[in-house]
Amino acid sequence: MTIHAMKNLFIILTCSLWFLGLSSGQAAKLSVSPADSATVILDDILFKAVDYQLDAATKTATATLTLLNQKDVPRELRLNVFGTQIVDNKRNSYYISTISLGRVQVRFEDRQNYLNYLLQPDQPVTLTITATGISADSDVVQLVKIVFEDSKEEGRFIEAFVSGVPEGKDDMR
Repeated sequence: MTIHAMKNLFIILTCSLWFLGLSSGQAAKLSVSPADSATVILDDILFKAVDYQLDAATKTATATLTLLNQKDVPRELRLNVFGTQIVDNKRNSYYISTISLGRVQVRFEDRQNYLNYLLQPDQPVTLTITATGISADSDVVQLVKIVFEDSKEEGRFIEAFVSGVPEGKDDMR
């Protein structure tokens, strides 16, 4: 192989690696919330932790959040029921037993993949997620992973990670 061919190969490999790094970083930035937080804004939806409870006697965890559409127009929210999970302080994740958004409720045994809901602008709606079979050594609900469809690209799903409620913070905005 000549010096000229090696130089061209090096340039092609460098550009390819740079492009792959750039595109993978961009995809990760758009599809996952940046860090565990009690208030997360993704795709013009504000997710706010309200109350996370774990009942050791019944081995049940319940997470209550408030969702707020920050757009000026109504928008459809499509939650992935099987992707949405409750995570305990040991970072064990649990599938939902029930999930309700406003007056719409889905149970795990319904085998319904999605929960669809029309979010109105500036009208908070309550999301309640319940999981059973929580490990006996779990102390608290650490965070909730919410998986929902991107409003700009059908079929693409975004993950929001909403952590526990911070002390003394209960304002919606």
